[in-house]
Amino acid sequence: MPRDKLKATGHAEKLALVDPQAAIQRHACSKFGVHMYGRIENRAHPLYGFDFIHTELSPEKGWSAPQFAAFVSSIIESGASPALMGTVRARLKALGLEPYDCLSPERMDVIATHAAKASGVLKP
Repeated sequence: MPRDKLKATGHAEKLALVDPQAAIQRHACSKFGVHMYGRIENRAHPLYGFDFIHTELSPEKGWSAPQFAAFVSSIIESGASPALMGTVRARLKALGLEPYDCLSPERMDVIATHAAKASGVLKP
């Protein structure tokens, strides 16, 4: 959606930037880690001006249904066990959602596990 149309209407103070260096700057609940929207701040990016929202979280009718699950490995960075990723991907597929990551799922798990350990979210 256009970034000028997005506004957090409740508890915006709970949103925190996950990684300020990422191309898509994900804003998540600072208490539960749920990603609410992603914003591209780089004016040279082809999708600058758009925010990516999780419409499946809306109680309103008329939003498009989820079609895929992107950046699945990022749940490791919120504390999910890397050992559960096969189960998570299998469940998404069972729900009809294709899980995607930037690299192979296994490589993304390694990268996300490293990031989670480095940040202290996941114990070594």
